[in-house]
Amino acid sequence: MDAVATPPPAAVEIVSLTKRYAAGTPAAVDQIDLRIESGSYCCLLGPSGCGKSTTLRMIAGHESVSTGDILLDNRNITNLPAAARGTAMMFQSFALFPHLSALDNVAFSLKMKGVGKADRQRRAADLLERVAMGHLAERKPAELSGGQQQRVALARALITEPRVLLLDEPLSALDPFLRIQMRAELRRWQKELGLTFIHVTHSQEEAMALADTMVVMNHGLIEQVGSPHTVYNHPASEFVARFMGG
Repeated sequence: MDAVATPPPAAVEIVSLTKRYAAGTPAAVDQIDLRIESGSYCCLLGPSGCGKSTTLRMIAGHESVSTGDILLDNRNITNLPAAARGTAMMFQSFALFPHLSALDNVAFSLKMKGVGKADRQRRAADLLERVAMGHLAERKPAELSGGQQQRVALARALITEPRVLLLDEPLSALDPFLRIQMRAELRRWQKELGLTFIHVTHSQEEAMALADTMVVMNHGLIEQVGSPHTVYNHPASEFVARFMGG
């Protein structure tokens, strides 16, 4: 009999991950197991309160883990501070500093790490060029459109050179037309950068357009993991079938 092939190392592996906010209450995330392959685009999808954002925050280090483990390329990062994990978070609100220029927003985390002004501004300028925002480097957030603010937020997340980019409902603040445009840009950037993206959304359409792997959650549990085609055409449960509208 042929030996079973060893699966490639997972960029992110979640083992029996649980989040319970108080003893005796239902778990917000309930002993989930998940492998997210290196260089893939993974969407965590489900209705409000299903545990998808809590899962993302635990991966980021912004939420403590009740039980279970989080591994990044087989390194246990469960108890590491957010800055030491090799991940970066891009928030729904973009969370840009209103008094700083686009350039200084992108460079801010390097400033906090003590990187010299010339070096951090050079690196920030390079990233702004990469996301087609170099010509607007001196503008403040209020002078930028929603799509432009998102590009600045992406550059700011990337300047820490993360191995995994975490995106929490990154398109929900945009109008419908811009949402479709930015969806295409996110996918293009992910392919160009070769990073693992983990993207939380409640939109089936968004997940179908973006994901290599979809993870459908409900009541703190994973209902199904698979490609968009598989999840849509072969739902694993009645909930998935209803939620996907298939």
